[in-house]
Amino acid sequence: MKVIRSNIVIPICIFIFAAGSAEAASYTVLEGGVDNGGTVRGRIILHGSPPPPRMLTVDEDMEVCGDNRPSEELVVSDTGGIKNAVLSIDDIQSGKAWSLPDEFVYHQEKCKFNPRVLLIKPKASGVVLNNDPVGHNFHTISRGIYNINKKMKSESRITVAKNKIRRPGVIRVKCDIHSWMKGWWIVARTPYTVLSDENGNFSITDIPPGIYTFKTWHEKLGETEQTVVIKAGETTETDVVLEL
Repeated sequence: MKVIRSNIVIPICIFIFAAGSAEAASYTVLEGGVDNGGTVRGRIILHGSPPPPRMLTVDEDMEVCGDNRPSEELVVSDTGGIKNAVLSIDDIQSGKAWSLPDEFVYHQEKCKFNPRVLLIKPKASGVVLNNDPVGHNFHTISRGIYNINKKMKSESRITVAKNKIRRPGVIRVKCDIHSWMKGWWIVARTPYTVLSDENGNFSITDIPPGIYTFKTWHEKLGETEQTVVIKAGETTETDVVLEL
């Protein structure tokens, strides 16, 4: 497979992400998969030195929740890689099958959401678990995607019925009892949506050849866009550099 090295530094264009502001275009899975698709891969990198993590005050149910803890809103590796950035190509009408599950599971463990950022397939069903021996108040905030504000007893669950998550976009998650608990649900528009790993690495595969808008979203650093050209059977390597 041919590799094209791009290593583009993207100019920052941070703005408020209008979660769910537009309806998703229909996406069709190609029978037999994508023939001779391309790949885009690289790293999400922080420009400059990261600031010390902001410390969160744990002031409720300390016997279960533990002590004060560092915020995970910006996690940067020793080599500058940014964890939990969302990379996506939304303007694809048809392509590979979904790898995200039809039913997701979201945990509350030791007064922390796990995972911090959850990718969700559109209209998927799911379950929210409280694994703690104390109660939580599960609260989602979005622009009409999926909004719930519900108390949860210890070691209980909430079921998210199929089609209750109405459309793609960003859902903010919090607990109204334990103020430090924060999380995000990202409802994908297409299967071409991935998370960067703990070293900032990402890879999106089986992309139909074409010219697309390549998006990067991060909860603290905002959103950027660039144009990416995907050629049949080729890999484009692109580093995305973000700054505070």
